[in-house]
Amino acid sequence: MRKAIVTALTSLLISAGVASAQTTSAPSAPSTAPSEVGRLSISAEALLWWFKGSPAPVPLVSNGFLNEAGTKVLLGGKDLDTNPNSGFRVTVGYSLTDRWGAEGSVFYLVDRSTSRTASSSGQIGSQDLFIPFFDVTAPGENTTGLSSQGQFAGSAKEELSNSFLGAELNGTMKLLSAAPWRVDLLGGLRYLNLRETYTFTTSSPNVAPRPADVFRTKDEFDATNNFYGAQLGVRARYDRGSWFANSTVKFALGAMVQSVDIDGFLETNDFNDFGPVQRFAGGYFAQPTNIGSHSRSVFAVVPEVGLNIGYRITEWTSVFVGYTFLYTNSVVRPAQQIDRNINPTQSASFEGSPPTPLEGPAQPSFRFNGSDFWAQGLNVGLTGRF
Repeated sequence: MRKAIVTALTSLLISAGVASAQTTSAPSAPSTAPSEVGRLSISAEALLWWFKGSPAPVPLVSNGFLNEAGTKVLLGGKDLDTNPNSGFRVTVGYSLTDRWGAEGSVFYLVDRSTSRTASSSGQIGSQDLFIPFFDVTAPGENTTGLSSQGQFAGSAKEELSNSFLGAELNGTMKLLSAAPWRVDLLGGLRYLNLRETYTFTTSSPNVAPRPADVFRTKDEFDATNNFYGAQLGVRARYDRGSWFANSTVKFALGAMVQSVDIDGFLETNDFNDFGPVQRFAGGYFAQPTNIGSHSRSVFAVVPEVGLNIGYRITEWTSVFVGYTFLYTNSVVRPAQQIDRNINPTQSASFEGSPPTPLEGPAQPSFRFNGSDFWAQGLNVGLTGRF
């Protein structure tokens, strides 16, 4: 019996010793902080977007009185657009924790312009061109000559140029993470800048045998819209193998600061016996009564929807293509600020002589004419995680 007890104790001691040796010699698990790799993401995209056409409702050049049968509007009266507009977008995001993050984004659609023209040689048999307007000193439609056969030629051009810039800074919060879905809440600040310039230029030089002269005008309407607001949004992502799709809906509220700058002039040497060219304030639709800077602030909303489909090339790199639609309810477009009600007594362009003091109503005047605006388009980009 004693021998059996000794044998059992010996076996227990040997087992305990082996276990202790194994425990002592096994390396301890490393204690490290969560990996920082993959928390930073940078996306670069090429954009090709289309804008809502810029309204140009005012008839600028016609071949007669607008109230006469058979008269055609040769310039003006139609929307202008610069589509498609190219640009880029850069987005930087950082995951502060598994749930919280921050991201910033900037896009820019570069300056682009479009134009239309109308002209007449002024030779005998050519078509006469006119600039129609509403004469407030003699109620009713009136015109001033842009070209007249046998006397002076005429050419005119309307041109629109624009650019579009946006930036936003958001905090992100994970709402749901259940493979293959992830849903995040976005909240932050948003800025937009839409700038457009509309110009109407003319030239009406004499034709031989009349003396060569200079008679040029320029009307310029510059409209700038700056949006400052706060926004909320939701982004959902779906992963399937190396493929993924994400959709984002954002809605911003804030102030749209609108400004319109109007300028115009006539350059001619008709009033000094064809000597040095002189400049006088006022073209045709930009006159001393509306020339200047005008601004206001209005409440505006900016919703945006985006959809991307992408593919992970590596664990750290992805490519994607997508679509974006952005809208705002209130902007000023430049050609909409033109007033056809004109008092020609203040203008050398209409009177054909050096300008005299204004007689009668102070027209054209200025008042804001607002409209909505949208931009939509395609994007293709590359994302890297670090």
